[in-house]
Amino acid sequence: MEEKKRLRQEGLQLLREIPPTEKLRIEHQLASFLFSSAVWKHANTIGLTMALPHEWDTTRIIQQAWLEKKNVCVPLTLENRGMQFYYVESYNQLTDGAFQIKEPVPDRCTPAFKEDIDLLLVPGLLFDKAGYRIGYGGGYYDRYIADYRHTTIAIASSQQFRQSLPAGPYDRRVGHLLTDDGFIDLTE
Repeated sequence: MEEKKRLRQEGLQLLREIPPTEKLRIEHQLASFLFSSAVWKHANTIGLTMALPHEWDTTRIIQQAWLEKKNVCVPLTLENRGMQFYYVESYNQLTDGAFQIKEPVPDRCTPAFKEDIDLLLVPGLLFDKAGYRIGYGGGYYDRYIADYRHTTIAIASSQQFRQSLPAGPYDRRVGHLLTDDGFIDLTE
């Protein structure tokens, strides 16, 4: 547990120290790789979390999805450390939620069922070659993807990639990792 806590701090520091111009360059590269990937092209419904300022911006992904007439859904965190995704068609359907993350307003949105989300972007701070990640420690995404049957992908800079990370019995792997160096299929 202490090792994960240390790695979590390392990942946060790494993201916060990326200069703004470098961050924009990496975001552009990540978006370019994502939008040209087969997983993106085959997905009709994209699930993702609204990014915090130090994370990779997800608004470009949302804008592109809307432009391509894809459905976008964003999670609302629940008291049991679960998540319920909701379709969003406008930023007006979002409000400040838990952990200062923009979340959907349920009265303004339609719930999205897990089986209808084709591509789920899983956030994190550090990632490894087996598809494990170090997140913020709440376990929200690990719980959600435990029985998720479609495509999962994590988007990260190559600086966030490690050969291996500690993984416990409740940690869940992502199927793909997209870095500024390219696309890595972890399902093989």
